[in-house]
Amino acid sequence: MIKHRSIRSALAFAVAAAAASGFATLTFTASAGATTVTSVHSTVGQAATAINLATDPRSEKEEQPTRAIDSAFQGDPEDPKKPPTKFVGVIRDDRVAIRDPRTMPQWHDLTSLLPRDFGRLVDITLAAPDEGDTVHITVLNERGKVAQSRCTVFPTPGTKGTPEWPDNCTDFIDLTRK
Repeated sequence: MIKHRSIRSALAFAVAAAAASGFATLTFTASAGATTVTSVHSTVGQAATAINLATDPRSEKEEQPTRAIDSAFQGDPEDPKKPPTKFVGVIRDDRVAIRDPRTMPQWHDLTSLLPRDFGRLVDITLAAPDEGDTVHITVLNERGKVAQSRCTVFPTPGTKGTPEWPDNCTDFIDLTRK
């Protein structure tokens, strides 16, 4: 992996990768001297990941392990029993983690729910059906396989009959075969 210590060099890398490959959309982040190119998406529906892990001067680790991040709100602003809550999902060190700000600890590992030998994870997306009690978590591996889980988030996991994390979630189902 190529490491870039400046926004300029990371942007140059991203533009060069996009131009050489015919990719249209680049996703990258920058903060406090660390720039990370997280993904490059093709115009023909294929997704490729160009992960550029930069050195974060605040960290003792040489590389940043987060590969993908997404968030979704679930809840109903008109229902005091289901206030809107922001859930965050990340792929970090080939593990799936979900943040529920109402619980302690706030981060929950869902990796054990993935199909056996699912492979290296590269992307994640979260979706929350309108006026529902669940968050859907969909992951992508490096071979293009897609798997999805559904987690009950209202009532708060670990209260009022809702199992604690990760028992409030279904096993990930490989959607690629369907």
